[in-house]
Amino acid sequence: MAIRLRCEDYGFECKYILDEEKTADLIEKLRDHFEEEHGIDYAVEVVTQMITNRGYSLESIKK
Repeated sequence: MAIRLRCEDYGFECKYILDEEKTADLIEKLRDHFEEEHGIDYAVEVVTQMITNRGYSLESIKK
């Protein structure tokens, strides 16, 4: 099962969409996007919290 994360859901005017299987890699991919495209270097814990705030459980993104 995949998770769909849209950059605009995190407050950016950006059309980036990450549609990935539920793995820890998606946290790194989202972090990389934030840093490369928006110049913000979020810690892993911050990105994880952002994802869980969108309604995904911690267990669902670590599988």
